[in-house]
Amino acid sequence: MQQERLIGMACIITAAALWSLGGVGIKSAQTDALAIAGFRSFFALFVLGAVILGQLRHDVAQLRGTLQRRYVWWGGLSYALTMLSFTWANKLTTAANAILLQYTAPVFVALLARPLLDEPITRRDRWAIGGCFFGMAWFFLGKLSLSGLLGNLLAIAAGVGFAGIAVCLRADARTQSPTGGAPPSSLVLIALGNALAALLCAPAMVAAWPALPGPTLGLLAGLGILQIGVAYVFFAMGVSRVSALESTLLAMLEPVLNPIWVAMATGERPAPTAFIGGGIVIGVIIWRQFGKQATA
Repeated sequence: MQQERLIGMACIITAAALWSLGGVGIKSAQTDALAIAGFRSFFALFVLGAVILGQLRHDVAQLRGTLQRRYVWWGGLSYALTMLSFTWANKLTTAANAILLQYTAPVFVALLARPLLDEPITRRDRWAIGGCFFGMAWFFLGKLSLSGLLGNLLAIAAGVGFAGIAVCLRADARTQSPTGGAPPSSLVLIALGNALAALLCAPAMVAAWPALPGPTLGLLAGLGILQIGVAYVFFAMGVSRVSALESTLLAMLEPVLNPIWVAMATGERPAPTAFIGGGIVIGVIIWRQFGKQATA
C-alpha cells in the first residue's frame, strides 16, 4: 500500500509540474489565444485517444455507453470553457492571475453542488466561499488596464468551468448503478472536452495556419501532448492511489510553479496584490480540504 501511495504521489507531482508549463507556453506562442487553445487540444487528443482506446479495446460498448451519458457531455463542455477561458486569460493578464483565479474552482463546486446535486453547504464551506471571494477581490485592486480586467474575469470563468467538470463527474456517478453500471471516466470526459475545444477553435486555427511559425507549431504540439495529454494520464494514474487531500495539496504545485516559469522566461511580475490574493485563495482551499478530510 505504501508503494502504491508513493507511485500515486509521484504521478500527481509529475502532472502538476507539466500543467504548470501552460502559462509560459501560452505566453511564448506567437499566435492568437483561440488558435493556441485549439491546437493544444487537437494535439492532446492523440495521447488521450490512444490511452482510452488501449484501455477499452476489448469493450467498445463501454466507451459508447459513456459517450451517451449527458453529464459526460456537460462536463466536456465545461472543460472546453476552461481551456478557452484560461488560454485567453493568459494573453490578457499575468500568468499568476490566470492560474490562481482558476484555482478558485473548489468554491464554485460548493456553490454549484447545492442546486445541481442537492449537496448541503457546510459552515466551513461558507467560510471558504467568503474567504476565496475576499482573495479574488485583491486581484482587482492593482492598476489594471481594460484588457487586464477582462483577463481576470476570464480566469474566473475558467474556475467556473473547472468546477463544472467536478460537478458533472459527481452527477454522472450518481446516474450509474452501484453494481454493473459503467463507471464514469474522467479521461473520456477530458478527451471529449478537448475535441469540443478544438472544434470550437477550428476557424481560428484555419485562419492562423498560413502564418504560423514552425517553432510555435512545435511548441503547441508539445503543450498539447505533454502539458495536457500526458499530464492528465499521470493524474488519472495517481488520483486513485492517494487520498483526496493529498491529491489536492500536491496539485497545488501548479499555481506555485506556473508564475515562476513565466517570470524566468519573460520577466513578467504580478502585482503585489496578486500575491496577497493568491495566498488567501490557496490558504482557504487547503483549509477547506483539511476540514473535509477530517469529517470524511
